[in-house]
Amino acid sequence: MTMLPHLRRLALSLLAACACAQATTPQEAMTAALAEWVAVQNDTTPSQVKTGPLDPRLPVQPCAGSFQFDYPFVSRDSVRVRCTKPAWQMFVKVGFVGSGTLPSPAPAPARSNAPPVAAAAAENRQAVVVAAAQLAPGQLLQPELLKLEKLDAEKVSKAHLLDVAGLDGHEVLRPIRAGEPLRSSDIRPATLVKKGELVSLSIGSPGSFLITVKLEAMQDGRLGEQIRMRNPDSGRTLTGTVTGRGAVRGG
Repeated sequence: MTMLPHLRRLALSLLAACACAQATTPQEAMTAALAEWVAVQNDTTPSQVKTGPLDPRLPVQPCAGSFQFDYPFVSRDSVRVRCTKPAWQMFVKVGFVGSGTLPSPAPAPARSNAPPVAAAAAENRQAVVVAAAQLAPGQLLQPELLKLEKLDAEKVSKAHLLDVAGLDGHEVLRPIRAGEPLRSSDIRPATLVKKGELVSLSIGSPGSFLITVKLEAMQDGRLGEQIRMRNPDSGRTLTGTVTGRGAVRGG
């Protein structure tokens, strides 16, 4: 019979405290508490829980505070272990007796000058797109206005933008401070050509011959879209692809 949530939390705290008291090393204390937590989460016993080998680059530090555990991924083959005092975290592979061999941690690099905690933090960070300068609503995004910076992976959501590629031709919807991460809800494809305005239609290439004429846009257009234009003098209708603000290239 499954225990009620508050009873399970109480049992977990008591078991973890007992396991830590009997352990002789920081690693044994952490492993014992982890086994108790996994057992409670899966309605089994600690003796049925097995843990994978730890990364030799990241020795377990003493934890004067309390351990916190959670499943950070959909698959329950990894547990995130966090200590509250001092603050550190690591990921441990877990499984059950008879369920097969646990994956081994990645081999340690030949040399590393980073402290263990710093190395763990670096492995759990992800690059996101941030503003390189103050951005105003309606401002057209340019490569020099954006850059990539790393955040803690647990703070990155599906809404964050992860690559600056493909953001040309988009505009900002709200004020964004320099260094602030951009989300998909912060931008939208910009209308670079508006119906009724005069646009520059370019035909040819600078290397051979290039002709530029002013035509009237007959419809709105975003980057890469084809629009129709009209010659105000002759009334002739042409089509072209939007390449920038008020700029169209013909075939």
